Amino acid sequence: MKHIFIAAVLALSMNSHAATQDLDQLLSKIEADIKAQRLTNPAGNNALERIDTFRSQAPFDFRITPLIFKFGESYVSLANKAMDKKKYSQAQGYLDTAWQVAALTPGLEAAQEKNDKLSGGKASAKKNTSKGPSAAELKEQKALATAAIAERKRLDNERRNKANADKQAKAVAAKKAAADRKSKQEAERKRRLANEKLQKQQAQAKKDESQKNNLQKQLAAAKTEKARLQLLAKQKAKPVAAVKAQITAEKIKTDPSKENEETPIGNGVETSQAIASYPLAQDKISNRDRDISQDLVPICKAIIDNDASIVLHADSKGDYRWLTVRLTLCTRRLDPSFRLRHSFYNETTNEPFITLHPARSTALLGEM
Repeated sequence: MKHIFIAAVLALSMNSHAATQDLDQLLSKIEADIKAQRLTNPAGNNALERIDTFRSQAPFDFRITPLIFKFGESYVSLANKAMDKKKYSQAQGYLDTAWQVAALTPGLEAAQEKNDKLSGGKASAKKNTSKGPSAAELKEQKALATAAIAERKRLDNERRNKANADKQAKAVAAKKAAADRKSKQEAERKRRLANEKLQKQQAQAKKDESQKNNLQKQLAAAKTEKARLQLLAKQKAKPVAAVKAQITAEKIKTDPSKENEETPIGNGVETSQAIASYPLAQDKISNRDRDISQDLVPICKAIIDNDASIVLHADSKGDYRWLTVRLTLCTRRLDPSFRLRHSFYNETTNEPFITLHPARSTALLGEM
């Protein structure tokens, strides 16, 4: 009759609460019931009803297994206390409940053997005829326990895989966010540089326009060609001879017929006494032989040591220009900060040579 009552209570509990109980809350309540020894009573508020409710909602949730064993251990403890008081039938009732709910409870079989021995086998015979789980029920409970363990492993693997996937997803998201942030920073840096460059260009254009207007006014006010050339040289920070050459080049652009015209470079009139004089090989100059650079090294060293200006006595303007390039490269290799000051003298009768003179700030100008 007791088992019929228990089954009826379980069925009623299953119908009224199975669909509504939250599993986490249910586990907490079951544990509280076991601690308070509300094992099968009172009706509607005991551990057994809630264990069955949990099983019906989540038959393979392994979290209930430890609580089922605690429930069984509580009934084994009650049975042992009843046996100490020689209440063997009462002890058998407790054992029957443990067999029904948690047949795998540690100590249950030993308690049953003890009660059978103390009761002279009467309680055991009664158990065998009307109580305790059958072999099929024990097999089913063991299968459920095995399934619970397998389910626990599956859930652990699933939780671990999900954690790894979440970790990888976070790493990918963090990497993408860092790349996006870097890309935005780079785009902002380029935008800022472009804006600064544009502002500088606009400021320079404005400055150039202002300088051009001022130069035009000064040129208009200049009374002689020489004064205008000096103004242009000062504006462009170039020697007057270079300004003349630039003007000639601009004329050729506007009038190609003047391309073959010789640009006049007047002979420099050097009034200072030459410090030194060095001959040059005309054949190397005519052939534009760059090996002449070796011949120029001692000359360049003397120029730098004396901070001298030079006059190139050459056959043609082309020779003069080619030699100035070689000499400039030569002096820069020896002293990158040295500024070569040179002038041209058209020497048509003798071999070319270089004369060194005391330093001066501008090139010599001959008459145009």
